[in-house]
Amino acid sequence: MNNIEILKSNNVDIDAALELWGDMDSYNESLLEFKESLNSKLASLENYKNSRDWNNYAILAHSMKSESKYLGFMREAEVFLDHELKGKEENGIYIEANFSTVSNTVRNIVTLLTSYFGEENPNKKNILIADDSNIILNYLEKNIGNEYAILKALNGQEAIHLLTKHNIYAILLDLNMPGINGFEVLQYLKESNLMDKIPVVIITGDDTEETIKKAFTYPILDVLNKPFNEKSIYSVITSIKNFYENQNL
Repeated sequence: MNNIEILKSNNVDIDAALELWGDMDSYNESLLEFKESLNSKLASLENYKNSRDWNNYAILAHSMKSESKYLGFMREAEVFLDHELKGKEENGIYIEANFSTVSNTVRNIVTLLTSYFGEENPNKKNILIADDSNIILNYLEKNIGNEYAILKALNGQEAIHLLTKHNIYAILLDLNMPGINGFEVLQYLKESNLMDKIPVVIITGDDTEETIKKAFTYPILDVLNKPFNEKSIYSVITSIKNFYENQNL
């Protein structure tokens, strides 16, 4: 049975939502559909941002705002409303600077609802994937999500936040990200004495000698070059497993 207190303690307005849905069964059904749609909507929103299609950006942000409000996520609805209005104004500078707020809001909702629906698998080890492309994040999750619990970050700031909140089994880290980049995350790991404990695989589309040489000034485990495929993903996962096997020798 779902624990409704999980939602209430996170400021979800259940009473307002039930005025619309009438009963918990209808509400839970809509809530689950909402959860399952959010990551793909975030990816679409990012695509509209990148292509500067502000009309469709505003329309989608409006939809996310409305769904959030109908389901009792009032604070989150305000975030989507803000971006709806900025999209209508075609204020690309503001949207670019504050898109991480939308990303964080979506991830927080998904995390909360995952807990609410009891879908977390405590037997799965956490792999943190940090990349500023939702396409890359979703592709990697599709390939390794059956075996591992995937924590996704669109930038270094989100990655560091997740590092402080979860036990991380391994990190797949893009170097070129907005704000705090991959090299700055590597420096954080080094200064926190985590690099000997957590294997780090670099994701990069820049395979120049200078970049790779700089990356290997840190004790990284491996490099996953873009574009990659299932075989190369399997190879780095094997490297991660070997890292722990060697530690136990």
